[in-house]
Amino acid sequence: MNVTHTGHTIKKFDEELGTLRDLVLRMGGLVEDQLRRAVEALEKRDVQLAREVIVGDREIDRIELKADEEIEHLLALRTPLGVDLRTVLTLSKTVNDLERIGDEAKKVARSARDLEEKLDASGRGAFIPAVSGLARTAIDMLHGALDALVRLDLEQAELIRKGDDKVDAAFVGCIRQMVAHMTEHPDSVETGVQLLFAAKGLERIGDHAKNIALYVFYLVEGRDRRHPKVQREG
Repeated sequence: MNVTHTGHTIKKFDEELGTLRDLVLRMGGLVEDQLRRAVEALEKRDVQLAREVIVGDREIDRIELKADEEIEHLLALRTPLGVDLRTVLTLSKTVNDLERIGDEAKKVARSARDLEEKLDASGRGAFIPAVSGLARTAIDMLHGALDALVRLDLEQAELIRKGDDKVDAAFVGCIRQMVAHMTEHPDSVETGVQLLFAAKGLERIGDHAKNIALYVFYLVEGRDRRHPKVQREG
């Protein structure tokens, strides 16, 4: 995979940028795997898997720190310009969003760990399918955003940008279903509220995935599409 458009006159810069790129892609793959495993732990009531996901978040944090060191080095000593600078900034922003997605995946895993004994048949039937549907949409968005970044695919990035509406709609549907169940079964409120926090985390993952997709436009075209209304006002 090549996230850079052009070569650089300094071979060392290319090597260092390649190291940073590989770190970010490794982080992206790990975060996506963490999210899938956290959701699986919740669906299957797998406490051991949930604990593994929680511990696995440390590796994401380690990669983040290493990537930040590489970014600081590149900016301070190589003074990149043009597309090279946009590449470094894009990868820096992506690292930040990936770290936050990892945190949200850890929250889902904690819910799976803490609620394993509280989810009776009624709760599993009402809560888990709603959260699972939302989770699948968020996972698809993250995968698509990372794929767009890998291939510098503006078409795919645009699909992910628009796909954020699907995550929002899935979140609203999830909330309605869960609240309806809690209204009919007051004894399930404590469990439901905790899962509502997990659902909110999944909705945020969609936002972070959209951010990653928008960075592709910035890298390829030099356009920042995150706040179009603000840009029009300017």
